[in-house]
Amino acid sequence: MTDLVILGESMVEFSLVEPGLYQQSFAGDVHSVAVYYKRLAQADDRVRLMTAVGFDSASNGLIDALEREHIDTSLVFRHPDRQLGLYMVNTDNAGERSFSYWRNSSAAREVMPLFREATQVAGDGGYSPAGLAPRPDMFFFSGISLAVLTPESRPVFWELVEQLQDSGTKIVFDPNYRPKLWQSAKETRDQYALAFTYADLALPGIEDLEALYGVKDFSGACDLLEPFSIAELVIKDGPNGVYYRGSKERFLESITAVDKVVDTTAAGDSFNGSYLAFRSRGASPRQAIAQAAKISAVVIQHRGALVDQSHFPDTFAD
Repeated sequence: MTDLVILGESMVEFSLVEPGLYQQSFAGDVHSVAVYYKRLAQADDRVRLMTAVGFDSASNGLIDALEREHIDTSLVFRHPDRQLGLYMVNTDNAGERSFSYWRNSSAAREVMPLFREATQVAGDGGYSPAGLAPRPDMFFFSGISLAVLTPESRPVFWELVEQLQDSGTKIVFDPNYRPKLWQSAKETRDQYALAFTYADLALPGIEDLEALYGVKDFSGACDLLEPFSIAELVIKDGPNGVYYRGSKERFLESITAVDKVVDTTAAGDSFNGSYLAFRSRGASPRQAIAQAAKISAVVIQHRGALVDQSHFPDTFAD
């Protein structure tokens, strides 16, 4: 059994079905990672989403949606005044996305203060950031997870990450860079430097690394990340393939291009969740990348972040 904790923000999603008509669901990068991991991992694997919501009907709906996907909600904290963030997504004829967000007052921005309050140590005024009981086997967060946190709460987050790593938890990071969520590129690079320092496994995409660091290919990505001594790198570059670098092997796994892309929402997130799930089931890195790429290909041929399981090939439902 693997116990995975994923920190970040789930949001209300409105996706365009036809002009003037939107379909409502729940999504977000870590939300998609959690769902695809749980769908594809071993039945007894546990996924805990660590986030914050409000007391509104949308927040209640999100919790219900997570529980229908068999995701543990014991680390979903309630904020007394804030609600869920919201976004609208439109796709063009090539399947590329454009987004409009309403998330400045999202409850998820306050997840660390709420976590601190929940783990308060009676009598001494202190707190235990490593109070995730039991200690998870893996802890996943993304660049969006970091960006959403208020700057004042990030020191608590980094203390949590350090304590988890010291206790044996594998730290997993996907840069998932969204410039509009950050004050500046320098702020992003400073926070990502910490993330890469702690990461045991990193899942960057070339597109994100190019936007933030000017990196254009796998070689440049490896050079950029070499000083951080990350044990396992899985570098994604869409149809150009996935490059793996671990302690024992390095290889480029080619990807079969999809003929008709409908919606690229959650392409990388479904890959991340699937890769972690297949690895937890005992697959080799090459096997896990190949299978995760197939899942991602299925996802981008359908609208929305979460594809109905009926669309998955039977081989993924073992």
